[in-house]
Amino acid sequence: MERLHRSTDIASMFAEVKPQYMGPFQIYIRPNTLSHTRVGIIISKKHIPLAVKRNRLRRQLRELIRKSIITKTNTYDILILMRHRIKEEDYPQIHKQLLNSIITLT
Repeated sequence: MERLHRSTDIASMFAEVKPQYMGPFQIYIRPNTLSHTRVGIIISKKHIPLAVKRNRLRRQLRELIRKSIITKTNTYDILILMRHRIKEEDYPQIHKQLLNSIITLT
């Protein structure tokens, strides 16, 4: 699994894929022709001001996605955009919802 970080790739995701809304997240998923899945996570400073917490959430979400797609044979481009603030106490519940959404979408 690699990161989806080129601005052209992210812009094409926004232009070509209709987002799925799940709680505080917008999820963009499309199949790709590469040999691996790419994941991009966008969390603005406005929603989580402290970089430590933002990066921790990004790491947790990447690991959650990595574990959920490990048995999949198809490869995808997955972009997750955080739309509004969430409390740190809600992370476990959000993780479960996001996991279920990604499994059903892939």
